[in-house]
Amino acid sequence: MKNLLMILLGFLCTGQVVFANTRNLAIDESQNGIVVFQGKKKVNSFGLKLSYAFAKGDQVVVKFSTEKGKNLKNVRITDIHGEKVLWNLNNSANGNSDVKINAEGVYAIEFKAKGMGGRDVTIDIVRIPGSVKEYNTAWMKYNTYTPKEVTYSVDSMIGYKAPVVIKKDIKIFNKYYYQNVELYSYDKQILGQAGMHNSQAVGYPMAIRPDQVPQGAKFKCYTYSLSSVLGGAKHWAIADIAVSVGALFLSPVGAFAAHGAMGLIGPEPGNEPVQYFMSNRQSDINVVKEIYSPYNEGRKATNIIKDGIGEAVGVFSGGAKDAVKGTKVKSYSESDLSYNQKGKVTNLFVSTARPPIAKYFIMANPELSQAKNTKMNGSAIFYAPTYRTVKADELYYEVQTVPLQKSKTDMIKTEVFGTIKN
Repeated sequence: MKNLLMILLGFLCTGQVVFANTRNLAIDESQNGIVVFQGKKKVNSFGLKLSYAFAKGDQVVVKFSTEKGKNLKNVRITDIHGEKVLWNLNNSANGNSDVKINAEGVYAIEFKAKGMGGRDVTIDIVRIPGSVKEYNTAWMKYNTYTPKEVTYSVDSMIGYKAPVVIKKDIKIFNKYYYQNVELYSYDKQILGQAGMHNSQAVGYPMAIRPDQVPQGAKFKCYTYSLSSVLGGAKHWAIADIAVSVGALFLSPVGAFAAHGAMGLIGPEPGNEPVQYFMSNRQSDINVVKEIYSPYNEGRKATNIIKDGIGEAVGVFSGGAKDAVKGTKVKSYSESDLSYNQKGKVTNLFVSTARPPIAKYFIMANPELSQAKNTKMNGSAIFYAPTYRTVKADELYYEVQTVPLQKSKTDMIKTEVFGTIKN
């Protein structure tokens, strides 16, 4: 009667009350065993873990059997943390093992199946007492806090020592240097349209070549000027009235905004202007020559003898009539050009904060019989900063400190797993 009361008390403490059959209880009592757990549980691959407190010297009997004799993957007894394994059984459908407990503590009895679906397992866990018969297998975690005095040293600042002076070289900005780079300079006489020639137009590239950029310099502005006078040697002197980029003054911070531009178009005394186009296609130079050469001998010859075969595109000189006969030559117009700017000027000066978008500057003579003397110059201004080195004093202050002793109380936490105390 006393043993039956102890078994019931153990079930109430663990929160698990299972009424055992009479045969098993008789066997357990005959061996002075106390049933800790008796029942049927479903076990899958995630496992089933039962945990109890046992006294030193206890023997734990683990009995189990599975439905239809299906093997369990693993059955074992470990400490509560799962780090120390006391007993282990693999790939078995039933078992009846007796495990000796050498130290008081909380232990886990773990069952794992092989599949996710799970299977029913009949389990008996019996405690055969050692030296301590009256022992509660229910358990809890106990936290204890122990005060500990900790002494440490800190450096307390009380001032500064005399400064340490170090001489150092420091590089500081001095000034900007500007450099004017001449990109091109062209002198060209453009003949009138009425002549039997192919010199009624001329084109020049406007791009800045990489070898023209000073090393380490940055782009500041791009300038180009054009002057045009009536033909004849005596008129060349007059063409020098175009503004020279050498006379341009720039402050260190720059004379133009990042997107700004300055343009100057000179007067048109008499009938001297030239027609110009700014284009991205080099082939437009030949197209302009065709437009402003209406009396080209090759075009005249082939158009007279045309036989309706079709149109041929090309630039023809005086000897073209012997090479192409019976073919109608295309008559060009400005619609065949790819220009983004055009105009008629006598004197032109432009300064811009960016290089021209167009790659080619093309000029043509709009007059039939008067030649035009033209001068065109292009320059780019680059700038680069300069620096100078000076001696400077660097002061280094070392902090003056004294060590101070301080102390504080630390609370040391200890966790213990054990049986529920009465």
